Amino acid sequence: EEVKCESCADIPVMMLRSAVRLACLAAAVSSAAALHAPRASPAPLGRISNAAPRTSLPLASTSPSATPPRDALRLKGGADANTLVFSLFKAIVGSGVLCLSGGMAAFTNNNAMLLPSVALAFVSMILSAYSYYSVGATCAATGASTYKEAWSATVGPSTAWIPSLAIVSQTAVATICYSIIIGDVLRDVASAFGATGALANRDVLLPSVAAVVILPLCLLRDFSLLAYTSMFGVAGVLYCTLFMVYRKFSGSYDKGTELYESLKAAQRPSFGSSATPLKALILVAMFNTAYMAHYDAPKFLAMVSNNLSEFSKLTKAGFFGAFLISAIIMASGFLTFGGSSMGLILNNYASSDTLALLARCGMLASIVFGFPLVFSGFRTGALSLLDIKNPSQATLDTIAVCTVSIAIGIALKMSDLGFAASFSGALLGSAIIYIFPAMMHVALAKKAVEADHQLKPKKRKGVVLGKEAFMNYGIMALGVALAGIGASVSYLQSFTNILD
Repeated sequence: EEVKCESCADIPVMMLRSAVRLACLAAAVSSAAALHAPRASPAPLGRISNAAPRTSLPLASTSPSATPPRDALRLKGGADANTLVFSLFKAIVGSGVLCLSGGMAAFTNNNAMLLPSVALAFVSMILSAYSYYSVGATCAATGASTYKEAWSATVGPSTAWIPSLAIVSQTAVATICYSIIIGDVLRDVASAFGATGALANRDVLLPSVAAVVILPLCLLRDFSLLAYTSMFGVAGVLYCTLFMVYRKFSGSYDKGTELYESLKAAQRPSFGSSATPLKALILVAMFNTAYMAHYDAPKFLAMVSNNLSEFSKLTKAGFFGAFLISAIIMASGFLTFGGSSMGLILNNYASSDTLALLARCGMLASIVFGFPLVFSGFRTGALSLLDIKNPSQATLDTIAVCTVSIAIGIALKMSDLGFAASFSGALLGSAIIYIFPAMMHVALAKKAVEADHQLKPKKRKGVVLGKEAFMNYGIMALGVALAGIGASVSYLQSFTNILD
């Protein structure tokens, strides 16, 4: 039964309206402030000791000339710093944001829960941004150029396969998520064009497009040309944001409208007053997926010439922009459909909705052409993990065929994007975002303490583990809890009735 509460509804709607009006201005101001503020001294990795100077850390030596003046900061290839912010934003924001409304619906149908959900999004963004910066700072301190090298230099080379396996597994899950989205969107686009029978059957369309389009793209010898198609992904997400906000405020899916009446019962807006706080962990796990780009931190650090001050500004601007988009999409989708919000929010919109059709076509193009790039990351990581150097073309092609076949096969059996995003976000995201960066930070701090203790008594600087090291112990514990409890809740919610 639909429960209407005007006083409760006013707050989230007003908040969304204000967010939409200020989003572009806030993103521009944050980027400008982050990138063009007066240069400060490099942000420290952490306060190892109140008495210990910065040089007590085992920093890799860098030449002052390697860091260009602020106004002359350039990317490899001549791009400026603003382009770098956009590149990081593009690396963070992906199709994962389209499942956030469904994450809210997993624990509530009450629109008064929007404010706590946005607060969770903000806290998750802060923690993710901090750990992202921490990975970069660890690389700067050790001279590492990859996530794996940073782990080897701090925690130890004997266990470097652990983060590598987690990252490879996450990219493998990404191919499955992409396959699920492609199947759902293909079905809806075909239906919108009047297709029926096998031509509108997801189980027929997905393997057909995989065989004709996706697999040939994954068999390409050079993926460099496809790199430009990642722009479609950002454009698609931005269009979806505007489209969803417009549909909310235009009342297009209010009860009694033509679009509302064209929806199936499961798609129609449903609001009430229920909430199950434990299930909110599903949404938290999805935020891990939405904010994950941490294995790229060493690459972006190198692009700013290992300048931690610039890297800090870049991190703040990129993650704040990702938060804005994530919050607006989550809010507009949930305020439109409430507890009926699906794992892929585009599935809620009517097939006869022309604006939704454009959104689906845009996302379909971006994900189809983005699939080979995700696959390339998986294949490269898998070969490195298995220590296979200079693989033959036959080996590369075999991996392509097997990966596409397995991803499509799983997507045909499991069409719930929400579960894939929340389960992998809880299990793998918690490790990559919280546990591993915190472990590297603490290990590096301990090395600084040990190095100080090995000096002669008169030369010791009294380096001890500081507050930030103990804070990272807390982040580790948080990551372990989110991984265990979050993954369990996601599984129980999707495959059992225990939590109902």
